[in-house]
Amino acid sequence: ESGVVRLASPLRWACLVETMDTEAGDVGKKPGAATGVVDHPAEIDRNPCKFPDVLFGLGWIASVIAMAAVAFEYSDEVGDRYDDDDSKKKHAARNMLKIFILSFFFALVVSQLALSVMMRFGGTMIHVSMVICEVLLLTCGVVAVNVSRWFVAFAFFALFGSLLLFHVCSVARIRYAAVTLHVGTRIVLAFPVLQLVAFVTAVVSVVFIFVFALAIFGYWNHQTANDAAAGKVVVVLLVFLFIFFWSQQVFKYVLTGTTAATAQAWWYGETPSVANHPALNGLARNCTYNLGSICFGAAVVAVVETLVVAVQYLKKKATNAPGVGCCVRCLLGCVQCCLACCAAVMDYVNKYAFAYVGMHGYSYLYAGKKVVDLFAHHGFTAIGADFFVDTVLFANHVIVGVVTAAFGVLLVNKGPDSWHKHSASPEVAAGLICGIGGLALSGIIFAV
Repeated sequence: ESGVVRLASPLRWACLVETMDTEAGDVGKKPGAATGVVDHPAEIDRNPCKFPDVLFGLGWIASVIAMAAVAFEYSDEVGDRYDDDDSKKKHAARNMLKIFILSFFFALVVSQLALSVMMRFGGTMIHVSMVICEVLLLTCGVVAVNVSRWFVAFAFFALFGSLLLFHVCSVARIRYAAVTLHVGTRIVLAFPVLQLVAFVTAVVSVVFIFVFALAIFGYWNHQTANDAAAGKVVVVLLVFLFIFFWSQQVFKYVLTGTTAATAQAWWYGETPSVANHPALNGLARNCTYNLGSICFGAAVVAVVETLVVAVQYLKKKATNAPGVGCCVRCLLGCVQCCLACCAAVMDYVNKYAFAYVGMHGYSYLYAGKKVVDLFAHHGFTAIGADFFVDTVLFANHVIVGVVTAAFGVLLVNKGPDSWHKHSASPEVAAGLICGIGGLALSGIIFAV
C-alpha cells in the first residue's frame, strides 16, 4: 500500500508522509486538512500568536507593499531614460509591453492545456519525453556530420547511445514512475479546483512581474536622470531582485502546500463540497496560518538566487575591467555555479518540506527536520521516481516556452506596427522575453 501512494511531486510526498504516519501506528489520525493543525513543535507553542514563523510572513507582506509603492511612485518614468529629442526610443519599451502582456496570458492558457493532457496521459508522456530527447540528440548528431563537425557529432551520438541504454535498462522504474504519476493525476482530476487555484496563482505571479518591472525600470531611470551613485543604485536593485525572487517562490510554495493539503483529503476519502472544499481550505490556510513558514523557506532560496545574480554582476564587471586576471573570473564562475546548485537543492528539499507545512502547519525548521527523516527512509526511491516525473515536466516547460516565444514573434510580425514601432530587433526581444516568461509561468502551473 505504501508503494502505491508515492505519487507525483508534490502529491506523492504528501501521501507518503501519511503512509509513514500510518506505519508508525497513527491509523485513525487525520491531521491537517480534516481536523486542523496538529502536532505543533515547541517553537509554535511558545509563539503567543500561534502562527509559525510569523515575522517572515509580515516581512514579506511589507516588502510587497513597498515594491508596489515604488512602482506607483516611479511608473511615469518608465521609458524616460532617453533624451527628449529621441522620442522614438522613448516609447519603445511601452509599445513592446503590450506584446509581453498578451504573450504571458497566452502562456497561461497553453500551460493549462498541457497540464490537462499530462493528467490524462501522464504514464505515456514519460516514454514520449524520453523518445523525443533521443530523437533530438540523434538529429543533432546527423546535422553535425553533414557540416563535418566530427567531434560535436561524436558527442551527440554518445549522448544518444547513453540515453537510449538508460531508457532500455530503466523500463521497470519508468513503469513504477508512470503508476505514481497516474495516481497523482487522479487526485488533480478528483479536485479540479486545484487547476483553478494554479491558474489564479499564475495570474497573480504575472501581475507581480509587471509591478516589479515598473518598480525597477522606473527607479533606475529616475536615479540615472539624477546622476545617483552607481553603487547605491545597484544595491537597491539587488534588494528589488531579492523581493522578486522571494515573491515568486512564495507563490509557488503556496500552491505546493495547497496541493499537499488536498492530497491529504483525497487520502482520507473526503468528499468536496461548496462549503468545505479541501483545496480552498488548504489555500486559505497557506495564505494565512502557514504563510510565515512558506515565506521563511522562500526567503532562504531567494537569498541564494540573489547572490547568484550579484556574482554574475561582479563577473561581468571583472571581465570588462582592465588588469583583472582570468583566475578571478574563473573563481567567480565557480562561486556562481556552486550557488546555483545550492539554490536548486534548497528548492528541491523545500518541495518536501512544504508538503508537511501544508498538511500539518509545521514551522519551516520543524518541517525540514521531518524531511531529513523522510529521506533517511525513502530517499533513493523518491529521487529515482522524481527523475522520470521531472523529465515529463521539463518537456512540458520547454514546449510552453517555445510556443509562447513563437506567439510573441507572431505578434511582432502580424500585429499592428505601433506595438513594436521604434524597437530595435523586436523579434529577438519578443522571443527571448516571452519564452522565458512562458517557462516561468509553466513552472507555477505545473507545481500541482
